[in-house]
Amino acid sequence: MRLGSLVVGLACLFSVFVLGGFVGADAIRDWIRPAGAFAPLAYVLIGGLLGAMLVPGAALAAAAGLLFGAVGGAFLALPSAVVSAVVARSFSARTGGDALEAVSGERLNALVGFARRHGFAAVVVQRLLPVVPDGPLSHAFGLAGVRARDVALGTLVASGPRALSYALLGANADDLTGTGAIVGLTLNVGTGALGLLLAAVVVRQERRRVAAEARATAAGDGPRAVADPTAT
Repeated sequence: MRLGSLVVGLACLFSVFVLGGFVGADAIRDWIRPAGAFAPLAYVLIGGLLGAMLVPGAALAAAAGLLFGAVGGAFLALPSAVVSAVVARSFSARTGGDALEAVSGERLNALVGFARRHGFAAVVVQRLLPVVPDGPLSHAFGLAGVRARDVALGTLVASGPRALSYALLGANADDLTGTGAIVGLTLNVGTGALGLLLAAVVVRQERRRVAAEARATAAGDGPRAVADPTAT
């Protein structure tokens, strides 16, 4: 029931903010601008909470680019993404607890086990993958029991290039054919390609590990040689 309630709640947030698009870069900018000199801090906090509520990170980073320019927006979008990831992870970890293990099958348990063993690597690969949204996966990392430290560090390392790319696009929203926008788009595509490459490497290594464990188990369970009691 806890897991079901959490999934339904996140699905509603996803429908409102991602599919419905009710919160865009312009709306976020209008909320933060009145903070004046405290606008950077307001962005980090408000953006972090909105990201945990599944507002797309692209909209948040674009708003940062509109408000603070490409470089300043990227520097602020990154800590905001870390706040969002940690808040989402902690909320789902407390709400869902170990409920995921009770309902997951063999394949899902394998993914959960990998995420727990290699939390930092799992977060880095996911953050670099194209199209895959960060918000729902941050909640999933919480359900999987990935440590908050791994979620924070993985987000800090991997979200920087994408934050810069979206900030560049946001800062150059009035001229998407200009140099800044093209650099942002190129950086986004390159980051996605790197994510796909790393994901392929991780999958290959995990398959080798599973195969090695299977061979070791088969060897250990095979017929054992019985010593001859008459031998000297």
